[in-house]
Amino acid sequence: MNITSSEQQLINPLGQHIIVDIFDASNLTGEQHIEDMMVECANAANATILKTHIHPFETNGGVSGMIILAESHISIHTWPEFNFAAMDIFMCGNAQPQLCLPVIEKHFQPGKMLVNTLTRGGSVNEFGEFHPLLHNQLQATLKTA
Repeated sequence: MNITSSEQQLINPLGQHIIVDIFDASNLTGEQHIEDMMVECANAANATILKTHIHPFETNGGVSGMIILAESHISIHTWPEFNFAAMDIFMCGNAQPQLCLPVIEKHFQPGKMLVNTLTRGGSVNEFGEFHPLLHNQLQATLKTA
């Protein structure tokens, strides 16, 4: 391999972390429905499912769930009494967590979604050396749908 520059070219961060607040949502109950939505998210993002755990709450019908992925995880907590859900989608490698957003919209039909995206960890150069992100390199975004 020929290297023509002494500058290190930084490439991909270790992961992308998407935090989603889902407002005025429907379909926030039912273990199977929530699990199906999360599995569809993982598949849409090209992630590899390792383990799924869903827990229903009898008091309000809410559900907490976690899917452990080879690429990291997807989690959810629903509050049907407030028509609200919170999701955490963290993926590394070639997975594309942003592809979960249309799946979430389809299943929950929210009035509003607040999406925060964070680049996690750092970058690796062409020599395989890890370089952590510095505070002024963080490019958090805030999106509403």
